[in-house]
Amino acid sequence: MQLLSQKYNRPITEYYPLYRGESVESTIILPPIDFSRNYKKETSVFLKKLNDINLLESLYIFKNPEEIKKFLLVYDYLIDYLFEAYHQIRGIFEENLIEICLEYDRDSEEDFEGLFVTIKTNLSPEPSLNLLEKLDEEWWLKVDFKIRSVITIMVRPV
Repeated sequence: MQLLSQKYNRPITEYYPLYRGESVESTIILPPIDFSRNYKKETSVFLKKLNDINLLESLYIFKNPEEIKKFLLVYDYLIDYLFEAYHQIRGIFEENLIEICLEYDRDSEEDFEGLFVTIKTNLSPEPSLNLLEKLDEEWWLKVDFKIRSVITIMVRPV
């Protein structure tokens, strides 16, 4: 008699190792365990990063999506800061906000690689810069320098 997995309809020995003792009678076959049913959230670290990046893409307008995604997969510690930046920008600029763009830039001459967050507002330049200064004082300047050296936040009145 061959034991088949209910889920995969294949012999259980194909994906579960057997413990073989001194005799055939002492062979122990472990039943298959489906751990995925116990988790409602994503458990793969890589897939979680991809899901977070896709969520960021729904919040920001990605100017060069492929480059941004590759960059964020390498520098995944920036993802949480981009979520927080979005929240802070929305809170300060409120109804004056038109859109928030995210752009990847690499300048080999300056030895710079990073992201630019561009806040587009319906305000004139001076009030836009005042709100950007408020963002700096209330949140951005308190963020670690390592993050601020890779992400640049700027405002653009439209």
